[in-house]
Amino acid sequence: MTAPLSFITVAGSSDTARFGTTLASLRAQSRSDWELVVSGTLPPSESPGDRRVVVVPGPAPTPLDAANQALARATGEHVAFVDPGDELAPTTVAAIAAVAPGADCVYSDEDEIDDAGARSNPFLKPGWSPDRLRCQPYTGRVCALRRAVVDAVGGLRPEVEGAHEHDLVLRVTERGGAVVHLPEILYHRRWPPGGVAGHHTDLAAGRRVIAEHLARVRFPGVLADGEGEHPGLHRLRPRLPSEPLVSVVIPTAGRSRLVRGTQLTLVANCVESLVKRSTYGNYEIVCVVGDEAGEATRARLHDLAGDRLRLVRYDGPFNFARAINLGALHARGDHLLLLNDDTQVITRDWIESMLMFAVDPGVGAVGAKLLFADNRIQHAGIIAVGRGGPGHACYGFPGDDPGYADNFLVPSDYLAVTGACLLTKRACFEAVGGFATTFPLNYNDIDYCLKLRHRGLRVVLSPEATLFHFEWSSRLSGEVAGEELERLNERWGSVLERDPFYNCGFLPSTDFRPPVRTVAGARRAEASPSLRAPAAALP
Repeated sequence: MTAPLSFITVAGSSDTARFGTTLASLRAQSRSDWELVVSGTLPPSESPGDRRVVVVPGPAPTPLDAANQALARATGEHVAFVDPGDELAPTTVAAIAAVAPGADCVYSDEDEIDDAGARSNPFLKPGWSPDRLRCQPYTGRVCALRRAVVDAVGGLRPEVEGAHEHDLVLRVTERGGAVVHLPEILYHRRWPPGGVAGHHTDLAAGRRVIAEHLARVRFPGVLADGEGEHPGLHRLRPRLPSEPLVSVVIPTAGRSRLVRGTQLTLVANCVESLVKRSTYGNYEIVCVVGDEAGEATRARLHDLAGDRLRLVRYDGPFNFARAINLGALHARGDHLLLLNDDTQVITRDWIESMLMFAVDPGVGAVGAKLLFADNRIQHAGIIAVGRGGPGHACYGFPGDDPGYADNFLVPSDYLAVTGACLLTKRACFEAVGGFATTFPLNYNDIDYCLKLRHRGLRVVLSPEATLFHFEWSSRLSGEVAGEELERLNERWGSVLERDPFYNCGFLPSTDFRPPVRTVAGARRAEASPSLRAPAAALP
């Protein structure tokens, strides 16, 4: 009978002391129909009588050649790599086998284990986030790939050794099969690491892997120059083949506010920053203007934006969703950029940085990173932690906080992003009926994103698009309550109870806080060049 899962390991002469712990963790599995294919030499102390252990004798020219030889001998429906010394949780095979038949890729959470058996430094991963995987090999271990697809894409490529597993996962998932995340710690990496197969250690190989992936999928972006301060992840810059018309829709009542000691007419400040700082050329501005806005404000907007500007009159009590829909009706672009009037552009290529994701047919909405006037985080994605109301990720944290496992530095998938700065295709907007006017002030953006996700579209946050957002900058909480929250729960409560992008292993907040670690584990995390999962900083 074919095993559901074959584990692949490359064992050198120096690995014999650690190999026994790996094999012991396999023999302790709650489900026994696994296979271990060892390329190299089985330690003499291990019994040769276990038919589940297959030895492919060496030598091979390189460790990756050895791994490919082991892959060729594997019989499991899915294959996964394991380094000598690493351990698997007792339920690993059973958990993967339960979901693997319908998936090309299954990955779990992981942590580290030392020679004394002490575990620390958990990496609690999000649900399937292809936009993050482009820049960071976050799937890590354990990662089980359908054997037939691995064969179809050519297995491991020795020419990208050091980033070969990232490369393989990208090539497998590019085929469009299902990807499943198991939010359980099923893999324990040995600390200090001793294997050669899994760690993403070669930055040049990593850049090559990502560049080739971008070319294969025709992604309209390129790798940013330089390696930066965060090894193991890479940043993208837009390279759009064309400039489609983007309609920037700005609802406004023409209000003013004191910002950094200066009284500003918010919409005029917003439009001025848009016009003076944006490098994108093909856009129009549709301002949906309430009766409160005076003639001086309207004239100032015309002076700033000229022919790019069209004013649309809004009558009646303010309803943000209705104002957005009205602006969309008067917009001419195939892309709608919804923008609050109390924002101010920071990064000059913010539109391009959002558009490079928005043009993907699989993406429904793209958000930006928003900062308060004092550079604290106002928005870096929206997280649901139950029916108590969605919240902003790491609300009020320092603006340069890299996030949990550097997730604020790379594109990330979320359930929703704020409508204060949201780019979406007109076709998507019309397909789901725009913003629901039953949410006049709050949660209309979340409802919109959830409607997109219900249709199988992704919601992405682009960290390279950064703006100031001055709304309620003195408020200590992003919480709101009332009838709109009740309405949101009536419509989406079952979805909000389990946010796939916010690991259930985190503490019940929106701050990506894992359980408390040991001091020794924290010190190892600081020294480790591999993917880390640091505890979130306090705001």
